[in-house]
Amino acid sequence: MPNIELKLFPNFVTIIVQLLSTGILFLLFKKYLWKYVLEFMDKRADAIEKNINDAKDMREKATVYLQESEEQARASAKQYREIIDLAKEDANKAKQQIMNEANEQARNKIAQAEEQIEAEKAQARAEMKEEIVDIATEVATKIMQKDMDASTNDDMVKSFVDEVIN
Repeated sequence: MPNIELKLFPNFVTIIVQLLSTGILFLLFKKYLWKYVLEFMDKRADAIEKNINDAKDMREKATVYLQESEEQARASAKQYREIIDLAKEDANKAKQQIMNEANEQARNKIAQAEEQIEAEKAQARAEMKEEIVDIATEVATKIMQKDMDASTNDDMVKSFVDEVIN
């Protein structure tokens, strides 16, 4: 049977050899590699710190750009409202001007029509006067050609009045 006692308890020589070899590896590591490991760690720390600072700077710039773009958006919206208001104002002015011109043209047409009506009335009066004068002249000529008695005179006046009315 194998010796169980050897397997249960560690061998002190093996433990000491392992500790010495670990110490020698540690000393070799410390002497030849420690400086390079520290430089690598410093470079890595610097790179991480640079990335963090760059991210902070980019965040600040993004915040500034966001504020600027919001201000530009507000300014653009304000300018847009001003342009719309000006366009509405111009449209209202144009509408008012068109209405004024249309009213002026309507007044001119009405005035022309009234002048034409007055001219036609004056012409009709003149024609009526001429007709009345012609009729009066005819009546006077007829009266002078006939004898002057009262019944004939009344008949002529009645026919004269009938002719003037009709």
